Amino acid sequence: MESFKTGFIGCGNMASAIIGGMEKAGFTDLFIYDKDQAKCKKFEGASLCQNVNEVAEKADIIFLCVKPNVLPDVLQEIKAEGKAFVSIAAGVRTEKIRDLLKPAGRIMRIMPNTPLLVGKGAICIQIPTDFTEQEQNFIEHIFQPLGIIEYVSGDLMDSVTGVSGSGPAYVYMFIDALAKAGAKHGLPEDVSLRLAVQTFEGACEMLKQTGDTPSQLIHNVCSPGGTTIEAMKIFDMNETRGVVEWAVDACVAKSRELSK
Repeated sequence: MESFKTGFIGCGNMASAIIGGMEKAGFTDLFIYDKDQAKCKKFEGASLCQNVNEVAEKADIIFLCVKPNVLPDVLQEIKAEGKAFVSIAAGVRTEKIRDLLKPAGRIMRIMPNTPLLVGKGAICIQIPTDFTEQEQNFIEHIFQPLGIIEYVSGDLMDSVTGVSGSGPAYVYMFIDALAKAGAKHGLPEDVSLRLAVQTFEGACEMLKQTGDTPSQLIHNVCSPGGTTIEAMKIFDMNETRGVVEWAVDACVAKSRELSK
């Protein structure tokens, strides 16, 4: 596989996970910059740059890992030509990046989520991209150890935000509620939380391994006249599925608003 010199503008949590994964995998020729230079010093295998343009000049592929409100200023600083850029800025469309990037460069937009930090991310890559086949293969090779990779069209990236981008927060909320309910009924808080976390982890693993649908697995757990079905009745009475749908609707709508 062809390798490319890789740069990172911004070294926050998400960028740090990607850089750390690349270092572990033996990638070299890494160039990094962050206004907070202390964030860069933990990466011994990367070359610390003094500004945005130094990264852009030295690297072939540049990851844009800054906050969306900062991205326009960063793009306007870049003067290097013929570079490939990977944006992980939430809600910033490739068209907007292209308009701000002078001289023009090739652009790939990626939406990862925070479990990428522990190698369990959901990484969505927008298609089509401006990248060459060799560049795209290189990007896949970077992200494969960090989670699953899916390809979606640009018009679906806001939907991705609603499901996997913001989804970890929904899961944490349900786990928190489940653990607190267990504590209400007498379980020690730490025990209840461990049970709730393991239940989610185990249920997700069953979905992966069995190939069954969520509905099938719900049916398998719910014995007629049993305890689980009583809980499910309460969820149905309170339109839990509808609440989840409305929450995702609101998230997607906000993502669309921010990306205009």
